[in-house]
Amino acid sequence: MMKRLAFVLVVLAAGAALAAEPGKTPFQKAPDFTLKDVTGKQVTLSKLLENGPVYIECWDLPCVNCIAELDALKPVYDSLKACGLQIVALSVDKPADEQKVKTFVKTKKWPYIVLLDQQQKVKSAYKIVIKPTAYLVNTEGQIVYTHVGYKKGDEKRISAEFKKWLPEKTEAGCEGCPKSGAAKPKSEAGE
Repeated sequence: MMKRLAFVLVVLAAGAALAAEPGKTPFQKAPDFTLKDVTGKQVTLSKLLENGPVYIECWDLPCVNCIAELDALKPVYDSLKACGLQIVALSVDKPADEQKVKTFVKTKKWPYIVLLDQQQKVKSAYKIVIKPTAYLVNTEGQIVYTHVGYKKGDEKRISAEFKKWLPEKTEAGCEGCPKSGAAKPKSEAGE
């Protein structure tokens, strides 16, 4: 039990080292990467960030909690995608499981960008030890939020974090988007 607690503390410390709280310490730069998605298209993080913040969720087929979190985030994503939110489901399954991943994703009908990190280079660059682990990267390419593990209801907290970092929009269809004049975390506002 003590070994497991120590392991969890190390993982949480690693995640905390990558993301700092707004206004307290500078945010760490997110490592850029280019990976193939499940359709074979090359996707680059820095290009995605031109359209809005990106939530990168590390998952694999055996991880029940990963799949539960990605399922639970679907309504949140559906309500915020018009505001610029993007979710990347980063599959760290082995190359031999590529077809299983593609079939699974098609069955789930996830609207996310599903990338294949078969060599686990991105997983390693982001120091991911436990799945699910997710990072919210703002449009400046900074890791502004880290989420490790998943239990039912976490999606509410994650949604609140998303809203802090979305670009301010006033268009129709952005019911959950911040409106003009909405306060941004101090590090974003330049204070």
